[in-house]
Amino acid sequence: MRYAGLRRRLLSFTLAFAAVASAQFALGGSAAPPARASSSVGEVEEGCPGQEHDSKTGVGRIGGADRYDVAAAVSRDAFASGADGVFIAAGETFADALSASAAAGSVRKPVLLVTRDAIPPVIAAELTRLHPTWIQIVGGPNSVSAGVEAALKAFAPNVDRYGGADRYEVAATVAWRTFSIGADDVYAASGAVFADALTGSAAAAARLGPMLLVGRDQLPSGAADYLTRHPAKSVSLLGGTATVSDSVALQLGELARTNRVAGADRFDVAAAVSRRLFCVGTHTVYVASGMTFPDALSGAAAAATNGGPMLLVSRDTIPPSIADELRRLQPTRIVVLGGTASISDAVSDQLTGFLAP
Repeated sequence: MRYAGLRRRLLSFTLAFAAVASAQFALGGSAAPPARASSSVGEVEEGCPGQEHDSKTGVGRIGGADRYDVAAAVSRDAFASGADGVFIAAGETFADALSASAAAGSVRKPVLLVTRDAIPPVIAAELTRLHPTWIQIVGGPNSVSAGVEAALKAFAPNVDRYGGADRYEVAATVAWRTFSIGADDVYAASGAVFADALTGSAAAAARLGPMLLVGRDQLPSGAADYLTRHPAKSVSLLGGTATVSDSVALQLGELARTNRVAGADRFDVAAAVSRRLFCVGTHTVYVASGMTFPDALSGAAAAATNGGPMLLVSRDTIPPSIADELRRLQPTRIVVLGGTASISDAVSDQLTGFLAP
């Protein structure tokens, strides 16, 4: 516990400095380099993630007309007093937003979504409310255009981009740039399906570590290079062999002690991820659809900010493994992400039965 606050401040400084330096270099100026930081400063705490939360209780739904409305509403709920930094990712695909979530959650900042070529009005309004000093775009110009990057400068003086040729390079860039001091605990999941990376990004953020994306049969060079240059105590590989092969697990195992967290399906994996990290009495739990990703993209960073897990349900049922995990956690607050097209009112009503007495 004692090192978490120091490490989080160090990560926040790294992000803020990167954005300021990028803006100054773009203007032809220069920035003094930050003091060199030793990776031993930020040991990840043992035990439960910090339970910093507000006084809200009960089951509440955060919905909206679309994924952009939901993202803005999640931000308003979790960051009511504003935020000095914001992460921006494309809303049409999941990968960059989930890589961003691990970084954003680690430093308790929101993730907002844009289209490739526009900032939706609801996102513009939320950026104005948050009043950030820096904005970090995650994804290349094919995901978030140069025009949007230029438009974001109206909301913050310092705008930077973490890019790459594909989602795997972007995830590695986020790790290199945000977690440049290294991380004791690293999470890895398939970059081809969203569910494991969604639950993993909240857990990675709670452990102040990155979320790396891998192929089913290939460990991307960027992920391998990061782990080689920044040796981790452990890698949690999420999902079974249908999503990430044993060959990739073995390659990861050559770089760090690797534990596979698997299950019969995505719901079992989500429950297992939560069970390994979060303690009985966790105050806030976020619940998202395990079948579709749009409403959940901004939720992982908010979950990590509140020191809680991201669990998955189907539209009309709470899977047995998720029900068991909710009984174990005994949360005081459950946040349902998305409208009734994603998670029905019947499921929302059932969730009240899992609240702590």
